[in-house]
Amino acid sequence: MRRAGRGFTLIELLIVVVIVGILALAAIPLIMNNTRDARRAEGEQMMGAARDFCRAEYAKTGNTSNVSTAFGVQAANGAFSGKYYSVPTFAASSTVAGMDASVQTNAAADGQGRMDFSWESGAASFSWP
Repeated sequence: MRRAGRGFTLIELLIVVVIVGILALAAIPLIMNNTRDARRAEGEQMMGAARDFCRAEYAKTGNTSNVSTAFGVQAANGAFSGKYYSVPTFAASSTVAGMDASVQTNAAADGQGRMDFSWESGAASFSWP
């Protein structure tokens, strides 16, 4: 008497494929969020570099218009540009001891970040939409 081959049936294989597909669909949003967070970390790094540069220039001159000019030169040279984000401009207020900067993204899904900081202390807050 010949023994039947031991293997998986088509139904069993389809069930395994469906389960693997469901697990993959559940993992995709987690992977996408981690990617976005990693890119946003670069954006915060770019804003931090811009903040440090502006604070140093402000300490030298005490004048926000001089800071704006020096920042524009550095930004045009790509000093505040990364792979995913760049800080092209900032808005400074001479009446308030602080400034606002925002990063622009090269990937639309990552959003645009914003940083507010104080000239003297350097305390900064980052926000994302």
